[in-house]
Amino acid sequence: MLPSDTTATPTSRPRLPWLALILLWLVGVYLRLPILIAPPLAGEIAGALDLGSAAVGALTTVPYVVLALSMMLAVHVTRRLGVLPALIAALAVVALGSGARGLTLSAPVLFGASIVMGLGLAVMQVTLPALLRDWTPHHLALGSAVYLNGMTVGELIGAGGTRPVVLVLAGGDWQLAMLYWSLPALVIVLLLGLRLFAGPRPATLAPTPTRRRSRGWRSPRVWLLGLPLAATIGLYMATNAYMSLVLGARGESDRLALALLLYNASPLAASLSMILRGRRWVATRTPLLVCGVLSVAGMLGFLGLDGWPALLALILSGFCITLELTLLMALPPCLERGEGVASLTAGISFVGYSVAFVMPLIGGWLAEVFGHAELSLWPMVVFAVASLWALRRAPLTPLSPAQA
Repeated sequence: MLPSDTTATPTSRPRLPWLALILLWLVGVYLRLPILIAPPLAGEIAGALDLGSAAVGALTTVPYVVLALSMMLAVHVTRRLGVLPALIAALAVVALGSGARGLTLSAPVLFGASIVMGLGLAVMQVTLPALLRDWTPHHLALGSAVYLNGMTVGELIGAGGTRPVVLVLAGGDWQLAMLYWSLPALVIVLLLGLRLFAGPRPATLAPTPTRRRSRGWRSPRVWLLGLPLAATIGLYMATNAYMSLVLGARGESDRLALALLLYNASPLAASLSMILRGRRWVATRTPLLVCGVLSVAGMLGFLGLDGWPALLALILSGFCITLELTLLMALPPCLERGEGVASLTAGISFVGYSVAFVMPLIGGWLAEVFGHAELSLWPMVVFAVASLWALRRAPLTPLSPAQA
């Protein structure tokens, strides 16, 4: 059984920690939002700094790469500062780094701020799962679903709300738009600071007797959970990147805007369903396998069909990808304690994001060499199928049955 949203005693159910859940959601919003406000402003940034398309694209990829490569550094920072102080410092760094991009017309400073922002995001990604055992000890799955829902909302409003709302409020000034997006993060930093000083002694990453299970890149658990995570991240990234290429090749470019809207809205529906109904699925193998199979089946339907059937298959794939991602990221606080939570999170995130960047690049290369647009997605589809083996083998035994 999993250590999640169950009762402490047979006759009493712990109250929902509403304040903690609200703070988790707010922080979750800024896990991805600062990265995804750059693509909508790409034209203005390129014009102001005389950047090429590759350089503009790097504004989005650089923070992800830094996030992946600095995971173990994030564990070290969290161990030294404590979980909540590290989260507060990381969110402040993200806010200042993101805002600094709007204070300069220097390309080196712009990319330097993006690197700093990526370091802060890495610490945030490590601290949030570790914080759940302190803030939501009886509702681990709910806490995971809530902050990941915040991340999904942040992705949507960052990508979809920057131009029509924030850029308009900024009078068309991309620098002001970036600064405006940073201000709410500073408010969240203040709220977290109040929680730190008003609450009990903050959690630290205490060593645990399960150290050998989750630490180190040779740990089977890191790879058996990291590879399916890579499949979900990579499949989602590759589909967004190459959707226009695939639709254009079969004469459906007029459906691109609708397809992007539906595909990127499906994660929000998935994360909401996870909050409402899916918390009992955490740390159980069957839901993970079902989501993995359906995400691949939906992608095959998108590639093999056309018209509305292809769009419906695309929605299915996006929905199941998000469910699988949420279930995977909810595992560390359910399976480990203390430093093991942060270490397992860092390990699977490193594997997931690193592999997820490589596979779509292979797909793009194959599509270019052989002249078939569908080949851009096939490497990720094949990898996602192979990752099902890892899901079948991954140990999902919680640390303590007493907390199940």
